[in-house]
Formats: sequence, C-alpha cells, structure tokens
Amino acid sequence: MSEFLSQLQMVEDAVKNATKGLFAKFDSFTFKMLIGWLKSNDPEAVMVSIDQLANEKRQISIPPLYVVSKAHPIDRVRARAQAALTKMDEDNEIEQLTSGKEVKDAVVALVERFGNFKQM
Repeated sequence: MSEFLSQLQMVEDAVKNATKGLFAKFDSFTFKMLIGWLKSNDPEAVMVSIDQLANEKRQISIPPLYVVSKAHPIDRVRARAQAALTKMDEDNEIEQLTSGKEVKDAVVALVERFGNFKQM
C-alpha cells in the first residue's frame, strides 16, 4: 500500500502548481480532496471518488486513476478505476502513452499529456 500511496503523492505533487486563477484554485482544491479519497483505506470511499472523477471527465484525473488501476491492493477498486479510464479515454491515448512502461514512467507520460487544469 505504501508504494501505491507514494505514486499517488507523485501525481499530486506534479500537478499542484498547474493552477492559475480562482476557478482553477477551486478545481485544485476539489482535485486534492478526491485524491485524498483515493488514498482511503475504505474501498467504498475510493470507488465513490473514482466515480466522481469519471463523471467529471476531466483529463487531469487520468494520472491518479491510472495509478489506482495498476497499483491499488484491492482488485475491485483496480477494476473500477480501469472502467473509469476507459470511459474517459475517448481518443484511446492512454494505452499508447503507457505501453511497455513501468507505472512510474507511465504516470510521468500521463501527467505530461493530461496534467493541466486548463484541459477541461
């Protein structure tokens, strides 16, 4: 679980300075809150957060959902995150960006592509 939490922290750190303006700061706060729920020990809370991120369809949610889909210790949580990614990846870019990469390197590629609050 500690490697999973470490990877989510890496995503949060990578995007924390990506916001500008009041609305973006609100989005940043909401995003941090949802990332916090992804770190929860309660699988139901994690899945609620996954569903919320998927429903908002904001591309900045792709990197943390990817980490959950690959590294969360509970199978059904990983499956829910994968389903959310499938729903959000309309252009089928995630597989192209992550193919053959370790999770850490894949997350870097995803943050570079999707880690901007302006892409909403």
